[in-house]
Amino acid sequence: MMFSILTSVIKWFAIPVLLVASLFSGLAEGYEPLVNVLVCMAVILLVQRAAWLHQYVSGAGFIAVVVVFSPISLVVKIFLLLFLTCIAAFAALLAAFRNRPLPAVCETP
Repeated sequence: MMFSILTSVIKWFAIPVLLVASLFSGLAEGYEPLVNVLVCMAVILLVQRAAWLHQYVSGAGFIAVVVVFSPISLVVKIFLLLFLTCIAAFAALLAAFRNRPLPAVCETP
């Protein structure tokens, strides 16, 4: 019981806390690359945990946080988010249009 409450608290507060922390990462000046790498490593662990628990929506939110904190240029970040969005849309289309067997019709003589 306590483990599920702790997991729920971590899930609902981790993404907003990390995004608010991104506002203050510029104040770290000389330590900003180190802070960004540490945040990326922590979020990658949270993405693995979300995938293990089959919580794909929170995992997608964590991936967005990784892209925001990554030490790559802004243009690359924008295209990376665009690419990930296109992959998610394509996966949703594949899931929607996959072949499904027809229901069995029982004919009575």
